[in-house]
Amino acid sequence: MIRRMLQRVRRRGDQSGFTLIEVLVSLVLLALVLSLLTGAVRFARGTWDAAARLDLEAGFDAASFTRARLGEAAAFFEPGEAGLVRLAFKGTGDSLMFVAPAQSGPAGAGLYRHVLELEPGSTRAAGNLLVRLARYQPRQPRDTAELPLENHVLAENVKAIAFRYFGRKDLRSTPEWHTTWPRTDALPDLVEMAVTHSGGESPAPLVIELRLRHRT
Repeated sequence: MIRRMLQRVRRRGDQSGFTLIEVLVSLVLLALVLSLLTGAVRFARGTWDAAARLDLEAGFDAASFTRARLGEAAAFFEPGEAGLVRLAFKGTGDSLMFVAPAQSGPAGAGLYRHVLELEPGSTRAAGNLLVRLARYQPRQPRDTAELPLENHVLAENVKAIAFRYFGRKDLRSTPEWHTTWPRTDALPDLVEMAVTHSGGESPAPLVIELRLRHRT
């Protein structure tokens, strides 16, 4: 009788848990899933780079990209100093940072922080116009480190780039052009981008209306 009970307990113990084969199969499936996810991320980034190269080879001068992305720049506010908020937009004479959606970004569809500027270290003769991208995450007041941005070439052989911003510098002033956007609480009405190419004719300045400027 006791022997039969021991045999039943052993059988139940043998049936509980996983066998070595089951564990190995699970590990193989997990490794396969991880490899597929990694491949999907690489494919998305490769698609982005391939599209950028095709546009560049077709004579793309960054106008289409800037018009599409900057036109959808939205007024996102981030925590600032002393409990205040600041706009996630910064415009100077030679660079521009804004937040806008992208359906085919390097990490998939979503909101991205965009930075348009000449490639750091470019010579006076020529350089690359870059768009630097990162998934949008609101910055905190104590954030001083630069965000990890991915660089993508929009145009080559660019000698200079200049931005101007049209709008009111405060609520009571009349709209006018500014070489640096002075406000942290509102987007400009228009942004002008002038690109000077090296050794060739430069296109007319591109003027873009920010369609979402009033949707805060």
